[in-house]
Amino acid sequence: MIIITVLTLLLIFLCIVVVMLIMIQRTSGGMGSALGGGAADQVLGAGSAAQLTKMTVWGILGFFILSFSLYALYQNEASERSTSSRTEDSELQSDPDSSVSGDLGTPSPDLSDVPQAPPPAPPQDVAPVFPAPPVEPVDDQLQPIPQEPQVPLQLAPPVPEANSSQ
Repeated sequence: MIIITVLTLLLIFLCIVVVMLIMIQRTSGGMGSALGGGAADQVLGAGSAAQLTKMTVWGILGFFILSFSLYALYQNEASERSTSSRTEDSELQSDPDSSVSGDLGTPSPDLSDVPQAPPPAPPQDVAPVFPAPPVEPVDDQLQPIPQEPQVPLQLAPPVPEANSSQ
C-alpha cells in the first residue's frame, strides 16, 4: 500500500516536470513565444534544445512506464481484495449458525410472540353499479346535408391536328 502511494506521488511530480520541460522549449513563434517559449536559451544557454528534447523524451517514457506499473499494482491489489472477500462470504454462507437469509450472521427475530392480524372483513351487500344506457340520437336533430345536382361528365370533342392534310 505504501509503495502505491510513493509511486503515485512520483508520477505527479514527473507530470509536473514534463510539463515544465515542454513549456521552456523553443517554439517556432506564435503564441508560445509570447508565453515564455524559448526561455531555456536565456537560462541554460544557447544550444540547449537537444538536451531539453532528450530530457522530455525520457520524462515521457518514464511517465508511461510508471503509469502502467501503477495500473498493474492496482489490479493486483483489487484481485487480492476480491478473493479475500469471496472466501469470507463462503465462510459465512457455510456456517450453520448463520441465518438462512444470508444476513452476515444476524439471527432472524422470533415471530411467535407477535399478535396475528385480524382476518379480512366479509364483503358487505352493495348494490351493483350498472353503466348508464347509451343515449340514442333524436331524428329531429339530424338534418340532411344539401347536395349539388350531379351533372354527367361529357368528353370534349377531338381537336383536329394542326399538321393534318385536310
